[in-house]
Amino acid sequence: MIFYFSHQNGVSSSRMSNKVTKWVVNTFVSNYSNLPKDEQANILKNTSYVIRKLAHYSEYVVLGLFLFVAVYAFTSNQKIIFPVVSILGILYAVSDELHQYFIGGRAPAVKDVLIDSIGVLTILLLIGSILNLKRIRKKKVEV
Repeated sequence: MIFYFSHQNGVSSSRMSNKVTKWVVNTFVSNYSNLPKDEQANILKNTSYVIRKLAHYSEYVVLGLFLFVAVYAFTSNQKIIFPVVSILGILYAVSDELHQYFIGGRAPAVKDVLIDSIGVLTILLLIGSILNLKRIRKKKVEV
């Protein structure tokens, strides 16, 4: 999915994100169609930026989860899982941005690598917290 989205040229990528942005704006901004055109354009521009960055983040949250499940199938050792998933997720984020260098109308962005990496690390933090809570509860039950 990530590769597919990154492989779209700039025009196609913008077209898709603009559709999502317009839907969000029309759904959540009251009287949007009645606002002055310059204000509408400003709202679209700002909302589009946020949606594109949230899309990056969300894709990599899902990737981090899938990577965790895949690595967990081989070992349940958290000292191995968390660093391996972190490294794989970040390397994929870097390779994804490099891939965009070769796509018309697209360009790699360090900021996107950071956002993607934060997505992977967020899900790992959540998973780690859940596993630690389960471990603490298990110890309390045993006592």
